[in-house]
Amino acid sequence: MVNFVLADPVKTRMDIAVKGYTLRGFASEIGISHSYLSQILNGQKNPAAPVATKISKGLQQPVDEIFLLKVVDGTTVR
Repeated sequence: MVNFVLADPVKTRMDIAVKGYTLRGFASEIGISHSYLSQILNGQKNPAAPVATKISKGLQQPVDEIFLLKVVDGTTVR
């Protein structure tokens, strides 16, 4: 199993803003709730693969540019 951990929340927030979105607007655009996006950006939750993919597609960046991938055994892959 792989966990997706946001690599740099500040950069991700900046990337969302540069695309011209508010957090609420971006969340709506990619089909997740604003509160869930906020929890991800605040480090309270790690997204499942489909949500990580939605975020990366919304930002037009590879998923491994936005998230650290943590394998079950604790190994971090970048």
